[in-house]
Amino acid sequence: MNTTVPTFLRTLRLGEPTLCDNLAMVPLFANSNSKPDYITLEAGLKSGLLEVEELESGASVNDILLRNKSDLLALLFEGEEFIGAMQNRVLNVSILANAHSKQTLPVSCVEAGRWHHEHDERERQKFNIANRMHYARGRALENSAVSRNLETQKMYRGDQSKVWDDIAIRSRRMNAESPTAASDALYVSAEKRINEYTKSFVHQPEQVGSLFLIDDAVSGLEIFANEITHRNMLLRLIRSYALDAINAEETGPGAKDRVPKVSVQRARKAADSFVKQLSESWTKEFNGVCLGRNVRFKDDGITGGALVHNETLFHLCAFAA
Repeated sequence: MNTTVPTFLRTLRLGEPTLCDNLAMVPLFANSNSKPDYITLEAGLKSGLLEVEELESGASVNDILLRNKSDLLALLFEGEEFIGAMQNRVLNVSILANAHSKQTLPVSCVEAGRWHHEHDERERQKFNIANRMHYARGRALENSAVSRNLETQKMYRGDQSKVWDDIAIRSRRMNAESPTAASDALYVSAEKRINEYTKSFVHQPEQVGSLFLIDDAVSGLEIFANEITHRNMLLRLIRSYALDAINAEETGPGAKDRVPKVSVQRARKAADSFVKQLSESWTKEFNGVCLGRNVRFKDDGITGGALVHNETLFHLCAFAA
């Protein structure tokens, strides 16, 4: 068992839940709170120090290319969505890439009906970053598939067919139309409701992570190396979990007549139980895509992973399976 991750989880402090309709967020605080010594995807793309595009040898559905032109390590998070190029993709696993390097990224496609560039100019054929993560239930499914493929093939591959099927099913349920079967349409169709959720949750000082519950049941949690990164990522996470909350509210059993079930007391109890289970979970380590180790959780009812390098936890995500 890896000791860094369980030890870190046992030191977490849980704050008071914040509620909005059927979604709750529990802030997570850590004793250590280092300053970032890396560049994230969002900051790197905005500054031009990171570039992401199709492979030089020819486009591939499940691989894309990262160029890190900075003097810093590049930190990319599992579930981040790349938009543009020949089709939209999401990252299968968190990655810490060397400075001044090129790195192939394992991804899954979230736009089944497009396989072409929308612009002729090469600069406009590169990827941009979406203003949200891939929705949490989709990440949980893909996370489980990656863990299975690591065990059998030692590869960070998901289950591409299931990704497309899941997006198609959810799109029909939420009446989200897209000519290219893109998951982006889900967020467009629910944009007004999602904005209501984003106004309800705020980052707190020293907060390094968040745990989200839908209808009093834990959906997942996300932890970063420091509060600066968490603050910068929080809105994108909220949009991801908000889409799941809206989906549950509109398409779940008795959706038309249901009253959202969420309370501070039940959310706190469920959050405590989930973090405890996670800290006691058996884990297995694999070499990271570039730097560090990827620690996978192997416990009933949980799927997730953590990126650790030089005994520092850079990112952890876990979902109720």
